Amino acid sequence: MKGMLDFLEKAGLVKKDEPVPPPSDNTDTASAPPLITEPLIMDIPAAIPSGEPLDLARIYADQGVPASIYPAERLLRLVDGLSAMDEATRLMAIKAMDAADESWSIEDPLADAAAKLTALATHAEQLQMRQQALQAQTQARLDAVAARQAQTVGDIRQQISELEALVERELARAAQETATQQAALQTAQAQTARELGEIAQTSQRLQSLARQFGSTQAQE
Repeated sequence: MKGMLDFLEKAGLVKKDEPVPPPSDNTDTASAPPLITEPLIMDIPAAIPSGEPLDLARIYADQGVPASIYPAERLLRLVDGLSAMDEATRLMAIKAMDAADESWSIEDPLADAAAKLTALATHAEQLQMRQQALQAQTQARLDAVAARQAQTVGDIRQQISELEALVERELARAAQETATQQAALQTAQAQTARELGEIAQTSQRLQSLARQFGSTQAQE
């Protein structure tokens, strides 16, 4: 999927310097062990969901919802415009408009609403699957960070005391990476929750058409 988080390949753990050569004064001293240099920093996910509003037109187009001569949104606007009427009067008024205009029938917006409800349900399922995949990938990254941290800290602590500063840098780096990964996940979760909320609100409005006019079809 486009706009989904895309993780880069895991970077290498550490780089090792060449062994330090023995002193030049012929002192009988063993060569120093290879020093562990700073680990390569893991790249941050490049794609984080944006905060743009839900693009219903794109969702409907992606899901193949056909164009309607009388879209459901048009009927919703009509219903909103007649909201001052009681339900029975509003229904009679819309039925009269339907009967007076042969270019459309009440079945047109109802069919459009049904198709869009199906599209929204499919998109919501895709959002949930994407979120689950992102969560699994993020957890794998966090596990890799934790495992790398343990190995790196263990290696550093075997070195001489002057290398102890590397331990603290590795711990800070791992904490920073963990915080970044968690922040990316929280951003995606918030975006998904907002989009699902918009879908639920739109679905409720579309479903109201079936409740208001579905019985009308049965009576006719």
